[in-house]
Amino acid sequence: MRQFQRRVSVRRRTTVDPNVKNLLYDHPEYYEVLYPELHDETPNMCRRIFDRYLSEIPRSILDIGCGTGRDLRSLRKTCPDCVGMDYLPQMIEYARSRSSSVTYFVGDMRTWRHDRTFDVVLCFGSVILYAISDQDVDQTLETFVAHSHHGSLLIIDMRNASAYLGRDFDASIEGDVASPEFTAHYTEEYSLNRRRQLLCRKRTWEISDGTRAQDYCEYRLFLPHEIEYRLRKKGFTVLGMYDNKELHESDLSGSTLYVVAEYEENIGKRGT
Repeated sequence: MRQFQRRVSVRRRTTVDPNVKNLLYDHPEYYEVLYPELHDETPNMCRRIFDRYLSEIPRSILDIGCGTGRDLRSLRKTCPDCVGMDYLPQMIEYARSRSSSVTYFVGDMRTWRHDRTFDVVLCFGSVILYAISDQDVDQTLETFVAHSHHGSLLIIDMRNASAYLGRDFDASIEGDVASPEFTAHYTEEYSLNRRRQLLCRKRTWEISDGTRAQDYCEYRLFLPHEIEYRLRKKGFTVLGMYDNKELHESDLSGSTLYVVAEYEENIGKRGT
């Protein structure tokens, strides 16, 4: 615990907004402690999507905002040609330390370009919601386009704005993180800026050695119809929307929205 205490800092870095603070961005080794996936839930959802919407196993996968690279470490068992990109050098450094069989890059999702396309493009962890302005959103979608060819599958997830319609939401959440390296209690407080379509989160960490740290994030919110419209304008046809990883049909009232879309090159070039 002392080693962690000496290294604690809260830098202002994220995928787009330089004013965001997140303790875990400086300590990616603890990210998977707070957000565990003991049974490969997200990669297995991807495999279900591949089975449902692709005629064959994808030959290449790009993960934009790959974080610790956990999803790609699993998906490379299905598709060996995997590439990950993240804004945070410390995340990429950690991802590289966990797997030498995945290619990783540091980049900004608005402007990063790799000179190739992929059968599947992923963007998970609500990373797209860090695109706050309309220009940020447009540039991020152009990055999806730049790495897609005709028939490429795009899979993204995001906090679901529909979950906040017509009812209150949990304005405060508490939880605990416990591991041999990092033990802490956290409190998350949420508020909505409806005019700007932003969900704001303040998180306070009370670490077991008595120190405290605070995070702050803003997330752009999209209604299902809005994100479908924006994707269509870039040449993506939405094939399915879900609020669960089992891909069951629902009223889309769940907290997370999973979107599956296919890129049609001619539509994208016409910009219709």
